[in-house]
Amino acid sequence: MRRPIVRSFARTAAVVFVTFASWSAADLLTITPDVNPAPAGVAVAFRIVPKVAAAGDSVAFAFGDGGTGTIEFSSACLLFGGCGEIQHAYAGAGVFTVTATGTAGGKAVTGSVAVTVTAGTGDKELFVGTGAHLVGFKGVDWRTDLEVQNPGNTRARYLIALLVRDQDNSNPASEAPFSLDPGRSARYPDLLMTVFGISKGAAAIRVTPIDGQIIVNSRTYNQLPSGTFGQFVPAIPRAQAIASGQDARLIGLAHDPSLASGFRTNIGFVNLSPAPIRVEADFRLGDGTYLGRKGYDLLSFEFIQIDKAFEQVTSSRVDDGYVVVRTTTAGAKFLAYASVTDNITGDPTYVPAIVPQ
Repeated sequence: MRRPIVRSFARTAAVVFVTFASWSAADLLTITPDVNPAPAGVAVAFRIVPKVAAAGDSVAFAFGDGGTGTIEFSSACLLFGGCGEIQHAYAGAGVFTVTATGTAGGKAVTGSVAVTVTAGTGDKELFVGTGAHLVGFKGVDWRTDLEVQNPGNTRARYLIALLVRDQDNSNPASEAPFSLDPGRSARYPDLLMTVFGISKGAAAIRVTPIDGQIIVNSRTYNQLPSGTFGQFVPAIPRAQAIASGQDARLIGLAHDPSLASGFRTNIGFVNLSPAPIRVEADFRLGDGTYLGRKGYDLLSFEFIQIDKAFEQVTSSRVDDGYVVVRTTTAGAKFLAYASVTDNITGDPTYVPAIVPQ
């Protein structure tokens, strides 16, 4: 657009034409969460005004915790007078700024809102990273015993739940209540089978105190006709889990791809958050040589295990390696472990993830 500017001089007047770029500021997009504060793990519905209502309209969201989403125009929007809602669940507590930009009604729009998320699960919950009733690689017959002890002076009540491998465990199908008198211990041999009737499967274990005090640990072992050998697996309180902003290390790892000698390393992750999270793992040799990075997406309270994990980044033998793990999801908490197993005997060694102090 050309606008005339009149410049006055002492004796003459001249008209000078200056060209300006055409522009217009984006209209305000109002974003309203249906609940604020919101508990972690519960989907928050964000509603926008104006709505996405015309062909070509699209509004992109950044939820402040690394998550993103988009409301896009479709023919269904015409049936409801426009599309104006998107949902997102947060993994942990915090204050998050939600921003959105795009077009609505054919006009550029932008907006933001702050949402406060409160803790959705108790830090007193205890998690055992792995358990099984399963025949694994090379016929290793895995079993898990759980031990609970009441060190207090009153009766303890608690829930035991299985976080079954490779699935969302927001509402565990295998969960049962128990109680224990003061000064007593309770052992649950072959927990998955004897308590929950699972004849083939793997799961992390969550123990939720209701009343009183409890101490929990476990043993996962190879069941042989002549006896057993296995590994101690501790229970970790959620308060001590790996949190967003922390790096943790799994050290003393090894892998022989021939599987005819040496060891193999499996790596496990348990999402302790009531919403999906992302975990990253950097693989290195003992001398620091970088092998590669892998990312893993976990659903709510999901347990995953990556068998022969070093094969994701190298085909070579690893005599001494380590892995650095972290979550990129704000507010998230998770567990990580490695199990280093002798390829000849099936003897496992549990390696906990350590956050350097």
